[in-house]
Amino acid sequence: MAARKKSKIPIPSGVEHALDTALDKALAVQRPVVLGYLERTRARHPDMTPEQLVRQLERRYVAAVVGIGGASGAAAAVPGAGTAASIASGAAEITAFVSASALFVLALAELHGVPVSDPDVRRALVVAVLVGEGGEAVLAGTAHETAHWAQVLGRGVSREKITSINGRLGRLLLTRFGARQGALLFGRALPLGIGAGIGAAGNAALARGAISAARKAFGPAPQKFPPRVIDAVSEKSPRRTRGN
Repeated sequence: MAARKKSKIPIPSGVEHALDTALDKALAVQRPVVLGYLERTRARHPDMTPEQLVRQLERRYVAAVVGIGGASGAAAAVPGAGTAASIASGAAEITAFVSASALFVLALAELHGVPVSDPDVRRALVVAVLVGEGGEAVLAGTAHETAHWAQVLGRGVSREKITSINGRLGRLLLTRFGARQGALLFGRALPLGIGAGIGAAGNAALARGAISAARKAFGPAPQKFPPRVIDAVSEKSPRRTRGN
C-alpha cells in the first residue's frame, strides 16, 4: 500500500485552487455566448450538416487547447521566471483549458437539444466529459439502454441524484484531471522549448479524451439542427435555414 501511495503524482495546491476557480468561471458562461459561438462556427460554412458541425467543433476545440498548452509552456520556461511564475502560468492555462472545454460541451448540448439551464446539470455534463472514463463509471446506470447519458441528465434525473453525481464527479476531477494537470505543470516548466511541446501534446491528449467522452455522452449528431440553433444563425447568411 505504501508503494502505491508513493507512485501517485502529487497535486500541487495551486492546481486544486485553480481547478475550482476555473470550473466556477467556465460554468458561468451565459447561453447567448454559447449560441454565438455556434453561430460563428456555422456561418463560415452554412451548408454544414449537424454531423459536420460536430466535427468542426471538435477540431476547433483541439486547436484551441493545443495553442493554450504551447503558449503556457513557452511562458513558464522563460529564463529566470521562477517557480511562482510557472505556477501562475499553469493556473492560467488550467482556467483557459476548462473554459474551452465547457464551451465545447455546452455547444454540443445546444446542438443536441439537451436542456442545460440548470447549473447542476451543466456542471455534471462538463465535469463528466473532463474526467472521461471515470465520469462514465459514475454515470453508469443513469442512461437507459437506448439513450446516452447527456440526454438523460438533461431531462429526467432527480435533484438528489444530480447532487450525488456532482459530488462524486468533483472528487474525480481533482484526483484524475487535477493529477494530470499537476504533471503537466512541471513538464511545461522545462526549458529550450521542451515545456511548450509538453504543454501542447499534453493538452491535445486531454482534449482527445474529452472528445471521446463527449461522443459517448451525446451520441451521434442529430439529423437536423434544433430550432433554437437555427434561429441563432446570423441573418447575414442567406442560406441559414435551407435544408433544415
